[in-house]
Amino acid sequence: MLLFTAWGLVPVAQAVDIAPLVGYRFGGNLTVNGSGTTSGTTTENESRLNLGDTTSYGLILDFDLDPQRQIEVYLSHQNTQLTASQPYLGYSQFDLAVDYYHIGGLYFPDFPEGGGRFRPFVSGTFGLTHMDPKGTGLSTENFFSLALGGGATYFPVKHVGLRFDARIIFTAVNTDSAIFCSGGCVVSVSSEGFTQTEIGASVVFHF
Repeated sequence: MLLFTAWGLVPVAQAVDIAPLVGYRFGGNLTVNGSGTTSGTTTENESRLNLGDTTSYGLILDFDLDPQRQIEVYLSHQNTQLTASQPYLGYSQFDLAVDYYHIGGLYFPDFPEGGGRFRPFVSGTFGLTHMDPKGTGLSTENFFSLALGGGATYFPVKHVGLRFDARIIFTAVNTDSAIFCSGGCVVSVSSEGFTQTEIGASVVFHF
């Protein structure tokens, strides 16, 4: 829906870059307070929830607006584990999938006249963070998120190139509710959100 809305506000894109992404995502932690009951197990006091550092996979689509600007669609998936400093909802650790569904823009500063093979860029996107825990009594969560990044593309030939970039992603979390709790919990999240960093590389196909 975000893509179609943005598409109606800009001129028809001149070309598109398709970039399958392989990256490494790290960072991310939350602090929770209170008590919760799941499957007869009760947790008390404060617990720090830490996301594991793992490989990520995804897809980046960039639609040309002019020689210096593109609309960017960023989709990224990570299979990781969430580890709790104190048992949380009956778990000390559980598997977790973290997905980002973003739309935004990419800007190439000082674009050389007539084009160039090496092009540094900055980017900004926003959208949805979808978190899917694997465990009995745990529920999925969706939060708003923002990302800022930068990197460069290199095209040794006209239609195939390489892209290297890094981005910092902040996910805003509702601080007055439980997280991953399917019901019967008395837990509050004391963090305003969490931040992950992703470093990635892609082969870019330009059409």
